[in-house]
Order: sequence, then C-alpha cells, then structure tokens
Amino acid sequence: MKINRVLCIIDPTTNRQRSLDRAAFIARQGNAEVHALLCFTPPLNVSADDSGELQAAEQLRHELWLGHLVQPLLEAGATVTTEVRSSTDWRAAVAAAVRNAKADLVIKAASQRSPLQRRLMKTSDWLVLRDAPCPVLFAKRPEGGEIKRVLAAVNIAAKDKAHIRLSDTVIASARDVAEQLGAELNAVNAYAESKNFIHPPDLAKRVGIERQQAHVGDADPEDLIKEVCAKINAGLVVIGSVGRKGMAAAVVGNTAERILDTVDADILILVQPAES
Repeated sequence: MKINRVLCIIDPTTNRQRSLDRAAFIARQGNAEVHALLCFTPPLNVSADDSGELQAAEQLRHELWLGHLVQPLLEAGATVTTEVRSSTDWRAAVAAAVRNAKADLVIKAASQRSPLQRRLMKTSDWLVLRDAPCPVLFAKRPEGGEIKRVLAAVNIAAKDKAHIRLSDTVIASARDVAEQLGAELNAVNAYAESKNFIHPPDLAKRVGIERQQAHVGDADPEDLIKEVCAKINAGLVVIGSVGRKGMAAAVVGNTAERILDTVDADILILVQPAES
C-alpha cells in the first residue's frame, strides 16, 4: 500500500489519540502527509447574543488544542495540516470530510459499542466506513507498540468476481503491511459446514505463507477471526468490505463492522466500491 496522505480523525473527548499515534508511525515509515481533522459539537442552549462569541471562543480553543496535539509530529519533521469543524451533527461532518479528503488512508480510533448498539445505531465508525473512498484503519490497541503478527481475513472459496477481487486485495495489502512492519503474516478463512471445508494447505498456498500460519474453521467469520486473533496475538487484522448501494447501504452489520468490538487488535478495512 502506497500512502501519501493520511486523514487522521481526532477524538475531541480525550488527550489519548490512538489515531494520531498510528498516523505518526506511518508518517515516519513512509513520509506521508498527515491531515488531522477535529469535529466538535458547538455549545447548545446559549442565547443568540452570546452564541457567536462563544462559538468563536470554542473554535479557537479546539484549534489551539489540536495544534498542541500535532506539535510532536511537526518537531519530528512530518508534514501536518489541521482542520477544525463545528457541527451539531459531528458524525455527519466527519463523514463528509472523509468523502472529500482525497486521502490514501483514513485513521480513526474505534468507538466501543455493544453488538446491539452497532445494529441499531449509525455510529461514527459506521458512517466513516460507508463514506470512505479509501482504506480505513480503526485503532483499537491502547498502546501502539510493535506489531508482530498480521492476520488477513479472506474467503478463498468465493465464486463471485467482487469477492474474489476483494480477497486478492486483502492478501496483497496484508502481505505488504507485514513486510513493512517486519511482522509474520497469518491468514484466516471461515467456512459453513463440512461440505465447504477449506484445506489449510490451499489457504497457505493462496496467501503465500507456511501451513501453520493458515487458520480455518467451521464457524461464523467474526467468531473465528476473534478466536484466531487472540490465539496468535495479532496486532493488526486486515479485512475487506464490499460497498453497498441503495437500501442495502443502510444495513448495519457486515463482518468488517461486526468485528470492531470483538477483536483486540487494530483493524484495517479495505473498502471495495459497489458495482453499478
């Protein structure tokens, strides 16, 4: 993956910015430009006389704070730009910024939600993923640290062209990332029922890894990904998501979305646009 420009989404509620940590690492590794975006909710229940002045003060406060956050990157020689937006619907504002960022990668700290919340709510993670025209890295690990194993989640038994291409993209990207990190590449492939059995040697050959690094199982994909991720202590999971259009795009809950709350690793989601 060639990354020239990173859109880093800042969490306005905390000083611990996992997304910025990952962006700083990528900037060091590949000399990528970092654009840090902060969206905040303007003060509510304020009189009309005070609203303009208070809004300006809040805008300035967030701009100064963001400048403080990115200062270490600037001192390290990284190219960093910043942007502060105010919106009563900050989730939609973030999604709009993602659509127009012209970035090669979007980085966001994953928001912790229950499975029920994921199904019922259009979370900021969901909106970013649905609107991103590029890969999205959800930062989950509390500390950056060294990534020793990368796990590629694939479906080598797919018959349709879209999912075949997606698996090829996941494999190539996961291999590239693993090589850049000096990490061991593993792969996981779930199947349903014994008649659809995936032979581990076939998975290993397709991905280009050793047999012991290929993991298969008769299980739901999200369950097997969680199990293997914990077993090998993967620091990064690479998975694909085929975009959807129309009513299907309103459905919350493909595998890439469901694992956001189940695996204890960073998650790189490669979004393949829906076919017309």
